[in-house]
Amino acid sequence: KEAFGRTLGEKESTDFSIIAYALILPSEGTLAELVEGVVDPMAIKKARGTIKKALGREFQSELKERYEELTAAMDDGEFKVDAASIGRRRLRNVCLEYLCSIKETPEEQKVAAELATAHFEKANGMTDKMAALSSLASMDGEGADARDKAIETFYHDANGDALVLNKWFSVQAMADLPDVLDRVKKLKEHPDFSMKNPNRCRSLIGAFTMNTAFHDESGEGYTFLGNILGELDKLNPQISSRMASSLIQWRKYSPERGEQMKAELEKLAAMKPISEDLYEIVNRGLK
Repeated sequence: KEAFGRTLGEKESTDFSIIAYALILPSEGTLAELVEGVVDPMAIKKARGTIKKALGREFQSELKERYEELTAAMDDGEFKVDAASIGRRRLRNVCLEYLCSIKETPEEQKVAAELATAHFEKANGMTDKMAALSSLASMDGEGADARDKAIETFYHDANGDALVLNKWFSVQAMADLPDVLDRVKKLKEHPDFSMKNPNRCRSLIGAFTMNTAFHDESGEGYTFLGNILGELDKLNPQISSRMASSLIQWRKYSPERGEQMKAELEKLAAMKPISEDLYEIVNRGLK
């Protein structure tokens, strides 16, 4: 906590990128790799989220002050790509992320949504726009309307651009929402989604497998992926085999989760026909 406060309060250094990186918490994936023994994705998510919110609350005024200072320094509206400007954007986005993590009460949800919306609307580059959209995509309650509006605006602004639409799918698949799997299933039926498009598959399905919701105790995330792989293998064996790697680490998890993941691998192994690429990965995972 003390180190976080000192780093956030560092005003002499102009290496904003280093300050930003120093303030970012390790990802859930990184933390999972450090676990010796059984990995509990939900426990890791809860612990990381608790620390993030605690830091956000403890240093809320300092984060807000730093955010406003950086905003003021960028107020000329010109998009610059020098190291200092890139660093300012990076640090400002980190501050935004912490500030938007404070959203437990309806009033806090409203404040976070207003901040992220202003950030989104004033963004003059994709980095800032995506930072705001990432925060908005996980908002619920009083922030739900702002979330839906930003998602719709981003889609229309994309104007069919493939790379931008990939980001649109990914940010929703990675959202921290209780119904995210239902949202992913709905997005799979979106006119701009195609199982024949490898990048689009990675953007939606691949992104979801990196969301902690994939490991929900119900096992629905594993079942969803298993069904997708069966469908995808007939279209693109290379992509289906790569995505299957999300299931072959089943031994790292609890017996309940592990058995659910293993069951999906066994279903795939029994599938006829099955590509050589997918069979090789599935067979390796079952050995």
